[in-house]
Amino acid sequence: MIGLYLFDVYIALGTLLFVGLMFWLLVSLDFSDSIPVSSGFAKKWPPISDDEFIARCHSGVDRDIALRVRAIVSKQLGIPYDQIYPKQNFVNDLGCD
Repeated sequence: MIGLYLFDVYIALGTLLFVGLMFWLLVSLDFSDSIPVSSGFAKKWPPISDDEFIARCHSGVDRDIALRVRAIVSKQLGIPYDQIYPKQNFVNDLGCD
């Protein structure tokens, strides 16, 4: 009887420790490195319109597809839509590593 009670206590303590550790990890993680929107980023990549974006693409690029890709990249990376350029490098310029 006492052995079963101690087992329950150990399970409860282990669960509390696990939950506490997970909470600490979530609170202490810094996700700001993955989103390169900063004053330096804004200076290097000032906002551009859709027309200017298309003008900077290779000739023959479908406008609708290019703008849909731009919107997807913006949404997935958390970068303002108008600061997505066709020549940006995912790793070097957008911080995807």
